Amino acid sequence: MAEHYEKKYIAKVEKTLYTIETLEFIAATEKEAEEMLDDYCAGEMDDSVKVTETEIQEEDISGQWIEESEPLTVDEFMEIDGGQSAYRD
Repeated sequence: MAEHYEKKYIAKVEKTLYTIETLEFIAATEKEAEEMLDDYCAGEMDDSVKVTETEIQEEDISGQWIEESEPLTVDEFMEIDGGQSAYRD
């Protein structure tokens, strides 16, 4: 009879987060402020722009899958088995 052994499975979950960031920065004019905001949104980090709050509005799971599996190490097996094995000779 074939014995079945537990394995460790590695899974991936792809999430999309919709967030709202509250920014704070100093500018001389609204046009300059809009340019700073555009730069921030384009990924240009400026020390004068400070993120004061980040709020997650929605979390959407886009996908999930089992990436791989691998046998348990002896230590991992002993930890979940409580140091006792059901298969003793």
